[in-house]
Amino acid sequence: MAEVSSPKSRDWVLGEHLGYVIGETSHTQITFTCRRPVRVGEYVLVEYDFDSEPSYALGIVERSAIGNPMISVTSIRPEFVTTISEFGAERHEYMIGQARILSWLHTLLSRKGELVTPRYPPRPAAKVYSASDEVLKKIFVKPAKDGWVKLGTLVNHPNVPFYVNVPKMVSRHLAILAITGAGKSNTVAILLSRIVGELRGTALVIDMHSEYGDVVEGKTNVIKPMMHPAKLTLSEYYALLKLDEGATKQRMYLRKAYRELFETGEALKRKDKFLELLLEKLIEYYNTAGRGGGAGSKRIETIPKKDQTSILDLIHKLEELMDNYGGTVLTPSAPDMLESVVKPGHANVLDLGSVDEVVADVVTYHYLWWLLNERKRHVVSGEGYPIPVLAVIEEAHVLVPNNRKTLTKGVVARIAREGRKFGVGLALVSQRPKNVDEDALSQTNNKIILKLVEPKDQQYVQRASETLSDELLQLLPSLNTGEAVVLGMMAPLPALVRIDRAERKGTGLDIPVHREWASYWERKESGDDEPADFYEELGF
Repeated sequence: MAEVSSPKSRDWVLGEHLGYVIGETSHTQITFTCRRPVRVGEYVLVEYDFDSEPSYALGIVERSAIGNPMISVTSIRPEFVTTISEFGAERHEYMIGQARILSWLHTLLSRKGELVTPRYPPRPAAKVYSASDEVLKKIFVKPAKDGWVKLGTLVNHPNVPFYVNVPKMVSRHLAILAITGAGKSNTVAILLSRIVGELRGTALVIDMHSEYGDVVEGKTNVIKPMMHPAKLTLSEYYALLKLDEGATKQRMYLRKAYRELFETGEALKRKDKFLELLLEKLIEYYNTAGRGGGAGSKRIETIPKKDQTSILDLIHKLEELMDNYGGTVLTPSAPDMLESVVKPGHANVLDLGSVDEVVADVVTYHYLWWLLNERKRHVVSGEGYPIPVLAVIEEAHVLVPNNRKTLTKGVVARIAREGRKFGVGLALVSQRPKNVDEDALSQTNNKIILKLVEPKDQQYVQRASETLSDELLQLLPSLNTGEAVVLGMMAPLPALVRIDRAERKGTGLDIPVHREWASYWERKESGDDEPADFYEELGF
């Protein structure tokens, strides 16, 4: 404590003297007078003078207000304001701030950088100072050797870089939440570029809209969604064929065909023709329905004639699936080794822009289960996938929804519970937080929350976060593009951060429609067939 309380060392710790603590104090929150308007998200130092020498606690401003007793809405008529202003009413203004006390300063500055909240309040009339950039840099700037990467700078202290801890991000999971256009994709891109580029880490991005094609220069691996038909589970086929729990007969006959192929060994002998074999089985069931087994037949039960309609509908669904995705998503050429698909040391982008939401759900589930199981194998036996992976799920409200079942929802819940033991982290990204499964969202102990306007979204996020106060919640609608409230174990302290701008192409930019229209007609009228180059200028 002496290192920050001696007069000699206080010069670099303390900024300007802002004012004094007023009113009744607590160990978690204070109200204080200000000589200038303080900014929400600014850091202050509160003096504790119970010892022989004063010590300090660091707090974050959560509310700022300016008042004037001469111009109170409860005691003055609006038409009097102009008259009072002529007599110098501004001389009676007062400024106050409210701050949440976060930690003793000396523990934050210690070698371990521990956040330890005081258990007793400061005195009324205790001095309040702004925190200097120098002391904040010692708190927020962290070494890469310990797994830290720079996310941006503090909004109210622009000379202070802000770092996040990647190991705690992976082990405790992350949510990135904001309205459309507030900077989610840029946040993902900056994290990927630094995790992969600086820490040589590995990520798997579930890219629903083909946004991340070149997210890390030289270290981006775009994955085509491919699955071997003979390696899909029945649950995956139920989802692909849209056989909900009410389609009991169709599920029964699909299950019967699926199991017969494996029991007879046909699924392994002719695995490259698995879809065709499955279709042949269903056609066989349709043709023999109502005929019985016949003498010497191996068929145990007779398929009722009345089930032909259900079987025929199932045949049509399978044929449609084969027409749409046979040979592309469902293909025998799908790789067998995960390491050949998800390349270590790369941002691996699973591009789902060409498939519908149902197929996207199955593909995501398939790859995440594959990854989790391979990581388990590695931890248990030394085989399997060799290094930890951060799985980033874009459009989490589609794949991990709140009010309906998806396959991805189940595997995400499993990773949220077990992933930290096996080195599989989650990052859920969404512009509709209230539509994301609340259990999954609550398992993300780290949050990067950019601009949120919808009150239900804000309240939903607050319920899923233990550290988002009412005051910080009120700040979310007024955030500028690229600004975020950052919370959780990956951050040294809760912070208001301006996210760095990522240097990459194609991450959620708005199409410049007016320039596209103008360019089209200019080329049309001039006979020029060359495409416009303004997409490249804007990063498309």
